[in-house]
Amino acid sequence: MKRIGIVANSGKPDALQLASELADWLAARKVEVLIERESAELVNRPDVAADAEMIASSDFVVVLGGDGTILRAARMVGPKRTPILGVHFGQYGFITEIHPPNLESAMERALAGDFLISDRLMLNASLIRGGKELAQYSALNDVVVAKGPLARLLSLSIYVHDKYIATYASDGIIVSTPTGSTAYSLSAGGPVVNPNVDVMLITPICPHTLNARSLVIPGSESVQIVAECDRDESSMMLTTDGQTGVPLQCSDKVNVARAEYPARIIIWDPLSFYDKLQSRLRWGERFSE
Repeated sequence: MKRIGIVANSGKPDALQLASELADWLAARKVEVLIERESAELVNRPDVAADAEMIASSDFVVVLGGDGTILRAARMVGPKRTPILGVHFGQYGFITEIHPPNLESAMERALAGDFLISDRLMLNASLIRGGKELAQYSALNDVVVAKGPLARLLSLSIYVHDKYIATYASDGIIVSTPTGSTAYSLSAGGPVVNPNVDVMLITPICPHTLNARSLVIPGSESVQIVAECDRDESSMMLTTDGQTGVPLQCSDKVNVARAEYPARIIIWDPLSFYDKLQSRLRWGERFSE
């Protein structure tokens, strides 16, 4: 391992402090260190500041933050297939693998190549307007078409591999990866899916019907969401991972399919997902006063 990138949550002082300490620890071992530019400036380390492309060229990237920071990092380094080691500074931490006190021992193992890689399905969303592709977006958790600020139901038609499924009157539609099954999709009533399962989930948000349920489809298939609305009712948004968004217009189409690359997450225990269900969702516990 010759070059390690560091991405920290700039809003968490403890994560920034650890980024600076980790940079010193790696430098003492003759490993080149790159810290995302904004974080490097906040900890007064301009000597190791780097842009996203340079970070993505690292042997692996250490992400100091919560799952949201990992989602951002995955979109940043995913095309280069750069492995990500997540250090938990968030609330739930379904993607992060270790806690800060264990970072040094984890880094020793990682530098020695003693780890496993969990390849996580990522999504590619294409926005089509008037038959032309306007933009593409990537996501590790989910692609969502949802209403804007007004409390109106949307009418969204769903196709899987060009096969019509249904038109939902709802607050929106979530297309989720297994990694994202414990995020927004779970809140909307979707199932929890092991991240190693090769599927996508389609979950309506607050559907105005009693027979609408999540649909699980093979990861090799594609989903098309078509906005069915009048010209004066186009208050809709396309969001990816809850972090990027763009307004939609009536008759816009959103095509969602597997991205050409996965997010490569460094792990040590292939069964750690089940531990996280118990420890972070308190899975199966009974609550008493």
